[in-house]
Amino acid sequence: MSNHHQKGFGLLEVIITIFIVAIGLVGILSLVNISLKGPALSRDRLIASGLAQEGIEIVRDIRKSNIEWGDWEWYGSIATSTNQSYRVQYDSTSLTIPYSGAYLKMNTNGLYQYDSGPDTFFKRKVTLTKNSFREVKVEVEVKWDTKGQTHTLTAEDRLWNWK
Repeated sequence: MSNHHQKGFGLLEVIITIFIVAIGLVGILSLVNISLKGPALSRDRLIASGLAQEGIEIVRDIRKSNIEWGDWEWYGSIATSTNQSYRVQYDSTSLTIPYSGAYLKMNTNGLYQYDSGPDTFFKRKVTLTKNSFREVKVEVEVKWDTKGQTHTLTAEDRLWNWK
């Protein structure tokens, strides 16, 4: 009778243990990666919603500066049921620059515009649709790309000739 006891682990047991630990680490690292992307995407969505709302407010201000509805150069020169897309920035006073797909830039004051500063990854398209002689639909689409994925946020408002 021989007392032969094995001590330690066999090669197969070590390989299985390493495999299980590796699967666990990959899962944990994937979870960390996803949780780190969340705040960045939320920040970008917040900026995009501000840019969309700003686009609507700019069109409202341009419209407001034209005392009479028919004097509004965009409205008076367009036939019914047509739409056109423009680019606007915080200091726009008219709708004269057609949308070209250019990226918004950030100036030294932290304002988004097209004139100077480094490019951001946001694009803003303002589309006006003349639905009738009393209504204009304003639609603002903000697009941005992050890590190969395109995101879009759209805001819409209606302007009425209520005078």
